[in-house]
Formats: sequence, C-alpha cells, structure tokens
Amino acid sequence: MDAQKQVLHFEAKCGFTTAQSNEHQRRWTENGWESANANGRIDRSRVGLNFEIVRGGKVQPVDHGRSIVEKFHDNLASRGIRDPNAGLPGEGRFRTVVDFIISGSHDTLCRLAYGSQEVDYTPGADNSHVQRQPEIEEWAKDMYDVLAGRFGEENILSFIVHLDERSPHIHADLVPVNERGRISFSSVFTGRDKYEYSRRTLALHDAFAEVNRNWGLRRGDSVAVTHRKHRSTEEYRRELSGECSSLEREVESRTATLSELKAQIRRAETRVKGLTTMVGNLEAARERIAGEMDTIRERLSGSEGDAGEREGLLREEESLQEKLDSILAKLSDKREKLEEADRTLRDLREELERSRERREELRKEVESATADVSQITIDRVGAEALWMVLNDFRSVTSSMPPEARAPFDDTLIQDMAARGMNVIACAALLSMGMVDRATTFAENCGGGGGHAHSGWGRRPDEDEQAWLRRCLAASRQMLRPAQRKVRR
Repeated sequence: MDAQKQVLHFEAKCGFTTAQSNEHQRRWTENGWESANANGRIDRSRVGLNFEIVRGGKVQPVDHGRSIVEKFHDNLASRGIRDPNAGLPGEGRFRTVVDFIISGSHDTLCRLAYGSQEVDYTPGADNSHVQRQPEIEEWAKDMYDVLAGRFGEENILSFIVHLDERSPHIHADLVPVNERGRISFSSVFTGRDKYEYSRRTLALHDAFAEVNRNWGLRRGDSVAVTHRKHRSTEEYRRELSGECSSLEREVESRTATLSELKAQIRRAETRVKGLTTMVGNLEAARERIAGEMDTIRERLSGSEGDAGEREGLLREEESLQEKLDSILAKLSDKREKLEEADRTLRDLREELERSRERREELRKEVESATADVSQITIDRVGAEALWMVLNDFRSVTSSMPPEARAPFDDTLIQDMAARGMNVIACAALLSMGMVDRATTFAENCGGGGGHAHSGWGRRPDEDEQAWLRRCLAASRQMLRPAQRKVRR
C-alpha cells in the first residue's frame, strides 16, 4: 500500500451561509436533496452513518434542530462578542469563520470507518447494511482534541463527520476569537506577516501529524516544498471525475431514451399497420357497395312496368346507401387517424435520430473528458517525478567532489535543482509576454534580470515546445547573479 497521508485544508470566510450549513448538516427538504445531490456524490443509504462531536468530545447524531448560522449567533451572544460584520452590506468584509476539512488517504479512512465491510460506491447503490465502526469515532475525537487544544473548545461551532461520500472527512467550523475576546483571523491565524503565517500553518499541520501517526497517517508534503495548493480528497475527486460522471450519466439517460423511443416506434408502426389494413378493407367495401348500387340502378331503369319489383329495388338501394354512408364516415375517421399515426411515427423517428446523434456526441465528449482527466493525472505524476529527480540530484551531487560535479556546471538540471520554482515562474511570465515583470522577479531573486528584450515574443514559425524551451533558457540567464563591475 502506498504511503497514507493526512489531508488538512482550512479557509477563512466572512460569515457562514444557510446553504453551507445545510450542506454540512444534510439539512435539506426532498426538493433540496434532489438539487444538492444532482451529481449523485452523496450516498443517501449511508447518511445515517454521519455523526458530530460536541462539547466535551461527545459523539452524537448530526443535530438538525439548529443551523450552524444560528449556532454562530448564539455562540457570540452567550459570550458577549460582537460580530464585526453586523450591519455591513452583503457578507461583510471581516473573516469571522474558519472552515476546516480534515481527512486522509482513502484506504486508511475507509478502514477506520467500515472495517472489512464492503461498500458499493456506484451512484444509487444500497449500502444500508453498512455499520459505522468505533475506530472512526476515536479518530474524529482525536482531531477534535487537536482543534480544541489549539483554538479553544468554546470557539468550535460544529464538528461534523461525513461518511456518506466516497472518502470519510470532517467539516469543522470555528470562530477565530483572540485572547482579548474579539474576532480576529489575523491575530489567531495570520500573525504579523506572511512568514509568521507560514510558521503557524506548518505548526498546525505538525500538530495533526503528531496525532495522526497513531492512525497510520503521516504528514503530507508542505506547500513550501511542493508549491502546490492543498485540496481535500473530495475536491480533488470532483475536479477529476465530476465532468466524466456527469457526461456518463447523460449518456445513460440518452440510452434509456433511445430504448423508450424504439418501443414507442414499434407501437406506432403496429398502429399504422392496423389502420392501413382497416382503410384498405373499408375502401374495398365501399367499392363493392358502389358496384351493387350501380347494378340496382341499371335494373331500375329496365323495370318500368313491374311496380313491385321497382319498390323492392328502391328499398335495396336505400339500404345500400345507408351502408355506404356508414362506410364513408368510418373511412374518413380512419384516414384522419392514419395521418395522425403517420405524423407521430415520423416525429418519433426524427427524435430517435436526434437522440442517436446526441448520444454519439456525448460519447465523444466522455472520451475527450477522460483524456483530459488522464492528462491531469499524468501532469501531476510528472510534476511529482520532476521534484523527486531534483531532490535525488541534490542529494547525490552534494557529496560529490568538485571535479565530479563539473560536468553539471551550467546545465538545466543544476539550475532546476538550485532554484527550480524560480526558473519555472520566470519562464511562465516570459511565455505570457510579461517581460518587465519577469525582469523584476529575476532581480528580486538575486539574478541579473537582463536577457529578454522589449520585442520578446513567440516567433511565427515557432511551435509551442520550442517557444517554452526558449523561455526556460532565457529564464535561466535572467536568474544568474549579476556580474558586478570592478571599480578601478
């Protein structure tokens, strides 16, 4: 099994909305459920496994009686703390709530939550048989204790554990109240400057890592080292598979529509066939009766002397006329119904063709989205491999004698190992045509800055790969230390 890591992300917010509260508490009406869970990411058969931790580290079912917004106002009122955003337009401008997402590698968290029980992650699957294991509660209580110990238990508004999504995770919300009893994100989290903020954030990750070590989770790589934005397991899953899942569901929907259309077309074809047969039979009956009436009229014209025969023929003619009128009425009705059935059949066939075309378009989009997801994964793995190579290079060359390191002098790998992110950042600015900003950036990093000129840009015959390589070469030159002139 790969190394299992903790996941910790926090974000300061100017207050807390009812929608966010409903999301954390699963506090929706039935219509709200359908809207919030349109992509099927929440397994409703596992919602009952969710729980929260309240004052004193007590585990209980999620409280739906009060929203987190109400708990926020009640918390401040009970302690006599003023909401700095009160009376300000919109959401205000002061950061009064910090939203934490606490999780870890999927395998470890699922083992704590479900033990050896099988969980079907297919949308719509029934997992009502799954029971929550006590280990996940103990882990969550440890996480609660870390937050309470560092920020004060009285400042925790809610601490909810979700087991109804793919990876178990915690949503914890707290109020950043400082020692003076005032809400202040900067004094509780940020400190005097970005350097202190970085130190405090690293210390917070370390505090969680100290406890998570007991649960088989180790500290994730620092942003200062990887230069990547931390994202929760849930956010990363949505980014990679959200589009594919949505398109696949639409393909399934279109496939179901095609099946229904085909069934409707079969029924319409049967109706058209039946009506066509009826119209043919009525046409034949009309022609037969018309022929009989012609015969009677001929006989009437030749039976001038026999009054009895003429009366009988007239009665027969009247009876045939009644039958003919009835057949003509039925024929008109069946023809109208046949025309309507023909129109319905044409419309269904056109809709079937449109659905087929749309399904093929969606399938192509799924293939494209899957390729994009694969490329994102490849890029992430490639970036990780790059930093591993550079770290290995630094480790190996640091112990080499100078003569052994000489072949690497003035090479890209040497520059990347020494100042890789600076080289990439400066090259990115050059690739976007921001020569002045790239020059200033290089100078601030201790480089000479001079290389790219005002006419810098991509050549008409230059492909993207060659252009980016030229930007990297220029970046390396700009980041080299300036050669100071010797005064004579």
